[in-house]
Amino acid sequence: MARIFISYILPLVLPTVLYFMWIQWVRKQVMANRAKAKAEGTPEGVHGDHTEPEDFDIKMPWFRLILAGVTLTLVGLVLSVFLGPKNTPDSIYRPPYEKDGVIIDGEFTPKPK
Repeated sequence: MARIFISYILPLVLPTVLYFMWIQWVRKQVMANRAKAKAEGTPEGVHGDHTEPEDFDIKMPWFRLILAGVTLTLVGLVLSVFLGPKNTPDSIYRPPYEKDGVIIDGEFTPKPK
């Protein structure tokens, strides 16, 4: 389950989650600027201080987020092919076993001929 989450789900969802976090941060900054301008007695703000709603009218770039997620997923899958274990298709998996009180790790061994 962890492999599926790390290989498929996380790369697809990560760009969107990071984008939403950035949006929340920007909105907090805008609210802080508005509160500061109102406290200083200029409720409409100072020109260029990015306190107007249209300054931060952020459109959701769904296509770019989906494209970034699919790209990260493909990069992860390609890297898993190159960085994964190197065993031949005709190899046999030998599970872990105990020998003289020591556990020997599992391994792929060549098929006996």
